[in-house]
Amino acid sequence: MTPRKIFLFGLCIFLVIFLVSLIFPPGGWKIGKGILRFPDPRIWKRWDEPKPEYKDINNIISSVDAGDEVADSSSSTPSVEADTAYVAADAPQDMLSATVSIDSVYTGTYSFEFPEGQDTLLYPFFRLTRTLTRRNKPVRILHYGDSQIEGDRISGTIRNYMQRNFGGLGVGFIQVVPIANTSKMFQKDIPDRWKRISILDRGKDTLTRGRFGIAGALSRYVQSGDGDTVTHIGLGPANYGYSKARSFTHVRLFYGNAAGRVSAVINQTDTQQLVAGETVSSAWWKFGEPQQTFHLSLYAQTFPDVYGIALDGAYGVAVDNIPMRGSSGLDFARMDTEQMKQMFRMTDVRMLILQFGANTVVGASGSYASYGARLTRQLNMLKSLAPELTVIVIGVGDISQHTSEGYVSYPAVTSIRDAQRKAAFDAGCVFWDLLEAMGGENSMPAWVFADPPLAQKDFVHFSQQGAKIIGELFCRAWAKEYRAFTNVQ
Repeated sequence: MTPRKIFLFGLCIFLVIFLVSLIFPPGGWKIGKGILRFPDPRIWKRWDEPKPEYKDINNIISSVDAGDEVADSSSSTPSVEADTAYVAADAPQDMLSATVSIDSVYTGTYSFEFPEGQDTLLYPFFRLTRTLTRRNKPVRILHYGDSQIEGDRISGTIRNYMQRNFGGLGVGFIQVVPIANTSKMFQKDIPDRWKRISILDRGKDTLTRGRFGIAGALSRYVQSGDGDTVTHIGLGPANYGYSKARSFTHVRLFYGNAAGRVSAVINQTDTQQLVAGETVSSAWWKFGEPQQTFHLSLYAQTFPDVYGIALDGAYGVAVDNIPMRGSSGLDFARMDTEQMKQMFRMTDVRMLILQFGANTVVGASGSYASYGARLTRQLNMLKSLAPELTVIVIGVGDISQHTSEGYVSYPAVTSIRDAQRKAAFDAGCVFWDLLEAMGGENSMPAWVFADPPLAQKDFVHFSQQGAKIIGELFCRAWAKEYRAFTNVQ
């Protein structure tokens, strides 16, 4: 090929790419769980123009303590006599002074919102907090969400607030094979033959009959042969995270689909025989002193499915971080409701926090009312799983796309948020507007470009420090309602 032909061929390729880039949508095309993006030539001509101005969030971040501990701002907690080291570790601590009064600018749009005439939806749970020290197991809050909460983001701050105010220990419910190796509180030691099966893995329902456990995913040990009759699950401290979450006194293994005799040995000393059953069963180990490590060995000809392990204290509040990457919050109805009811009873689940929407915003099209109606059905189904179950829906946060005008919010952000609020109200649930709490539309770039960064460069996910701030804002909204409750009781 002559140089002239090579030049013409390259020029044609360049022109094709240029023409494709002109018709390619600025936000990209959503393909499956990913997004296909293409360079936008419309921004090249604007390289010398000033960058767009982003929202000023200094008044939000400057007043929030995003350090190792969260400022507790409710006005009343249970009191206990710390007569042993075990109880002292598990007990509520004295209130810390709030960094900002809850009656400040952070009320209003940052407060919880309620359906008309139902502003006491949280009161059943609030009443329960006054009895926690008289119970022999903790009450549970399940924090479901998409990838925004992976790595205990936001959940960890909420858990720390609850346990400091109402007692409790431990990180709560964890999976043997997590969706991502992002946990920083514990280091896991598990063989590679442990595999994860999720409700989001299409076509896997037939392998589980919809019995995925409360996390929407299970862990299954794939044996290499007839002689593969022992496996183990190890957990050790990683010296990161809130102090109360890094220790526990109770270990509870949840399993099902057991076909024969299974022996479980914890820390090479305490042995239990697991009961065979198809739905869900549990084995429980209790320690007299807080632990930070354990080693569980399983011996069997055929291993059961493991739905998860709960690391808790004797009482107080457990907050479980349950990320469901890729979910829009519309998958719960595909889970076995009878198994879910059983696990809710076994673990005493009293509150759900649902935080979805990012996967709906990106590449959104069609009727947002349809999305809202489907979400309402999911919420009603979840509320039917346990009596007096309280549900808080956290609306989608700001998500930015790169356009010729700079980073701007996806057009669907506010529509999805509004659909989530309506769904929450229609189902009799509490709503918290994350979009407004973080600064409103076009606020995400300010979180990304903050120093240090408070969000990741995908303009979707918060950083660990940014997630602590969001968790603190959520806890202030909680504290405001708790104070109102204590004033009328």
